[in-house]
Order: sequence, then C-alpha cells, then structure tokens
Amino acid sequence: MKTAVVPFLIPPEELIIHGGWQFRTPAGDTPLPSELPHWDYQTVLEMAASVSVNRNEVLKACELGEASRLSVLVMAHSDHTRTERSVAFEAIPPQDAFDLRIQFNLPGGELGGRLTLDTYLVVSHADPLGKLAPTHPGSILWRSRTRTELEGVRAQFPTEASDFSKTYPLYSAAAWVLDIDMSDVDALFMAAARLNVNSGHPAVGKLLESAPDEGTAQLWRTLRWDVTRQMVGMGLAHGDVVDAPVDPEAKSVSGVLRNLLATIWPHEDPITVRGWLQTDPVRVEAAIQNYCRILP
Repeated sequence: MKTAVVPFLIPPEELIIHGGWQFRTPAGDTPLPSELPHWDYQTVLEMAASVSVNRNEVLKACELGEASRLSVLVMAHSDHTRTERSVAFEAIPPQDAFDLRIQFNLPGGELGGRLTLDTYLVVSHADPLGKLAPTHPGSILWRSRTRTELEGVRAQFPTEASDFSKTYPLYSAAAWVLDIDMSDVDALFMAAARLNVNSGHPAVGKLLESAPDEGTAQLWRTLRWDVTRQMVGMGLAHGDVVDAPVDPEAKSVSGVLRNLLATIWPHEDPITVRGWLQTDPVRVEAAIQNYCRILP
C-alpha cells in the first residue's frame, strides 16, 4: 500500500505491527485468506487481530506530548453491498508499548464480493510539541489494508439446507436444487432465488460443516459450475434477460442473469450465445466450465 502524503509527522512503519486478521471457524481461529470460497450470506465473520504499538516512540517520532491519546480504528467495506462502517475503535493505554487485541463481528447480510478491512492508528487527542506535529483529532499516523474475496456460490443468493429425504423425497439422492422464480424478472434477485442443499447427503453434510479437504473443495467447484450453468440456461431462455442492458449495479433477476452472461461472454451478444446452444452446445458448456474453473 502506498504511503499517503500528510502535512504532519508520521512514525516509522516498524513502530506499529499488525498481527494479521484471524476469523473463527468450527476448527478454530484461522488466518484470513485472500479468498473465502465457502462463505455465504448467513455466515457471521468473527474477526480478531493483534496490533502492537510502541506508543512512546510513536509520540516521540510525531513530536507529540505525553498527554496525547492514540487509538486504533478499523473500517470495513463490502463492494457488492456498498456497506462501509466503523467496526472497532480501541484506545491505546498510556504505557511504553502495548499489544492491543481487536475483535468484532461482521454480519453476512452486510457483505458480498470483496471485503476490505482498513486498520488505522489515529490521534484521538493531540498534545503537539512541534510545528510539524499532528494537531487534529482523527489524524491518521499509520494504516494497513487487508482484502479478501467472498466467493462462495451461497454468497450470490439465499441458501437453505434440508434433508431431501423429507423435503424432496423423489430426489433424496440429489445434492442440491436451484430455484429461481422467473415469473417476474424485474423482482429482486435475492428474493426470487434460492439454493437448497441436501444436508442428508454425507458429502454435502461435510461441506456444510466447512470441513476443508480436496473432496469438499471439488464439491464446491462442482456446485458453482452447476449453479452457473443453470443460471446461464435460464437467462438465455428468457427474452427480457437477453434484451436487458449490462448494468453492474443491477439487483433484479434479469439484471443479475444478464450480467452473468456478459461476464462469461464479454464480447458476444446473448442472442449469438443462445444460437450456439442449438448449433454448437459444446462451445457454451466449455465456456462455462472455463469460467467456473471446475478443476483445481
């Protein structure tokens, strides 16, 4: 991350150490990766990190007096939901050095797409000793940015888990059922779409428990491919979707499906792709597999 140019002194980077974000899983605390493929909107991310601050040296480097107060501020931003808010604000105790434990929860309903966590060391109260010392509350002395992609298929729309032997007895061996109400393509996609997964199947049950291994990873890739394939089919079959404009901000059924078509085939008209289904279906299927990276 580039260092911002500010009109006051800032401390050397080595005086503040970010221990890295951890999130809680059934198996225990895990370092936050660059991608969370198993995330879904029902998941609450329980986050924690340690931030070590050499307070005395920071004050000295910034020409601030002992009466100054420093705090750690954490901001969370989600690009899909446009949510941005302060999730933590902790004061640094008045001692030489301190390891501050930062903890907060992020409700899944507020998230989606890329999650950005910005951690700042700010001046809560300034006691300037020199002309170049920060003087205003909120002055940022140090910052750290962490990003992760929330890429699970379940992040795209609401998901329910049930034992199909009870809820879908005719399909008790099926792994999942995708249901998108296409009767009103102007309706909100999040309200019209639902993914039902079979918790009664041992492999799916293991998947829902977030037990990571190559088997569950491949199952997730297969799930993403199959859901994408079905969405493509629904979109190409509906005239209002094919005729809809590409709008990255669209939240309707037609808008979401049209954006998916544009993502997989950015240089092709949907009418052309629909024609391939009749004349060259392999071309369509291969493009979907390539987009979903069905193999590791």
